[in-house]
Amino acid sequence: MSVRRIALEILFEVHRRLGVFAQDRVGAASRRERLNRRDRRFLTELVFGVLRHEGTLDCILAAFCRVPLAEVGPRALEALRLGVYQLLHLDGVPPFAAVSETVEAVRDARAKSFVNGVLRAIDRGVRRVPIGQDRGGASPRKRLEIGGRKVCFFPLEVFADPAADEALHLAQLHSHPVELVRRWTARHGAAATRAILERNQQPPPLFARVNRLRTTRDALLERLRAEGLKCGEGSRQESVRVLAPPTELVASRAFAEGLLTVQDETAMGVAPRLAPEAGQLVLDLCAAPGGKATHLAELSGDAATILAVDKDEERLERLRDGLARLGLKSVSCMAADATDEAAIKAVTPAPYDRVLLDAPCSNSGVLARRPEAKARLTSGHLAELVALQKKLLATAAGRLHPGGLLAYSTCSLEPEENQDQVIALLAAHPELELVAEQETLPVQGGGDGGYVALLRRKPPPGD
Repeated sequence: MSVRRIALEILFEVHRRLGVFAQDRVGAASRRERLNRRDRRFLTELVFGVLRHEGTLDCILAAFCRVPLAEVGPRALEALRLGVYQLLHLDGVPPFAAVSETVEAVRDARAKSFVNGVLRAIDRGVRRVPIGQDRGGASPRKRLEIGGRKVCFFPLEVFADPAADEALHLAQLHSHPVELVRRWTARHGAAATRAILERNQQPPPLFARVNRLRTTRDALLERLRAEGLKCGEGSRQESVRVLAPPTELVASRAFAEGLLTVQDETAMGVAPRLAPEAGQLVLDLCAAPGGKATHLAELSGDAATILAVDKDEERLERLRDGLARLGLKSVSCMAADATDEAAIKAVTPAPYDRVLLDAPCSNSGVLARRPEAKARLTSGHLAELVALQKKLLATAAGRLHPGGLLAYSTCSLEPEENQDQVIALLAAHPELELVAEQETLPVQGGGDGGYVALLRRKPPPGD
């Protein structure tokens, strides 16, 4: 199967199945089709490029298509997005190949003709010039800067007028939901919001966490370089920065031997706040696929007693695989709804010294890594997540030993999921106190965005 056809199938599935992550599908397809390194990189570029720039691509397509995009067949629409992305963003792909090879990847004959016509019209109509040759003066409704290296000029008005609605114009240029842009601008200011938008449109840095029970960072760096992977020290002691797609890192022998875990640096900062120790009882709610659960085990010297709970059996199996790969013995897995405190209490009646809740969230802090989440960032979906997080926090608080620590984390930037949840939890549970909290914004070259709060259950009076 051609790489472009694989990309089309992945995009089709991601857009039509809630909870499907593009990275999982890219990795699975790369293994199934036995893609070489070059094709794996091309597949990653195509899938994530389209997902990151989907809103912008749709603005362009809406201007050139003679029918509303809502009336275009779903597979034809994915092919159009894929073709336009190649035409405008991939300098190494000749325009004739971007059009012809994409059309060839379409199965339906009528759709082939339609996709071919639209892509050829865009190829003819768009003028691309190096950014240094941009003389200015073009209408912002007809201009699109690509990666700081070139500018595309359109013969038609493609984008909203920034003078009339700057937030909508920014949302279209940077392919983000307009309501999210308005929220961020009100909270963080225009400059910070623009920086977040620009960062989200770039491939995020890749980090690996050293399994310090098996190796050191220096030894891991040497191993990865011996396998042909460019890498260097991260900003954390246990972090390595890898200059390669995640599929290549996961395919390495160092990964197979359990020397590392793929994890962003912001996520690496959560488990150490709990400082788990040998002999302690530790509960990890919503634990799969296991990055933080395995970190807790490593931090305790694999000598704590850790229960990892998740209701998704398929994702829990990935956690079991990770435990076996890393050689960790201290984690037991349980398939259960983490809002059901009684079910968890039945397994381990004793309260826990440490509880981690890495809650399901909107993913608004990791849109560079999970661009497919943009389409799910609606007010209705956010309200559902907030209600779920509140239930999960009630379970977490109820299972905490006096004097014990609770870490609540999300990969969201939304206060309803973060600070507001902690305020509500403290009001409902006066036996808890806030020890520390931190919000991290995604920045160019750095880790993802996210939030973590550390809470403590006060000991009874007199203790």
